[in-house]
Amino acid sequence: MKSIRRFLLSAFCLLLAAYCFGQTRPPQDASHFVYQTSLSLGYGVGKHYIFSDTLTNENLSFEVQQILAYQFTNSFFTGMGAGLDFWFYDKEVSTFIPMFANATVKFMNKKTAPFLFANFGYAFKWQTAQKVDVPIFYGTKAGIYFQSGLGCNVKFSEKLSLLLSAYYKLQQSAIKYRGKVIEQQLFHFAGIKIGLLY
Repeated sequence: MKSIRRFLLSAFCLLLAAYCFGQTRPPQDASHFVYQTSLSLGYGVGKHYIFSDTLTNENLSFEVQQILAYQFTNSFFTGMGAGLDFWFYDKEVSTFIPMFANATVKFMNKKTAPFLFANFGYAFKWQTAQKVDVPIFYGTKAGIYFQSGLGCNVKFSEKLSLLLSAYYKLQQSAIKYRGKVIEQQLFHFAGIKIGLLY
């Protein structure tokens, strides 16, 4: 519990430092670093076929992300990000730390404009599922991580924009099914994301 509190406190301090540093950056029309903080909520889609059984992906995914990127033009930025991803299923929780490369394209240079983003990387396993006794435990191992979505960028000022988007997420992991870990499963999610770009 102490290590989790230290981690969350460190993450908060990094976010606060990033925000304060972001307030001193150049005007919006110049190349500069940008920061994006977001929350997303997704629901599992698709099925998994294990032995003679069919399992429905009913995981609820809650994710917090922080991205540090370089904005080359008003329409494009790319960078690196990390987050915490919690999967909830039947009162059980599986936790990942995704680390990824990000690319974001805005289609117009207007106050309200559509944008497209893609994240690609690897989701590290934070908590293991070695001693879980439930019949089904989703997301027992680390794996490839991909997320992409389409949304709307609402510009409040030269230094602050609100990002609203719908997304699709794919992650490679494993299922622990009746005591046996089933490898090489692809989990699919669809959801919504809200974030701040500053």
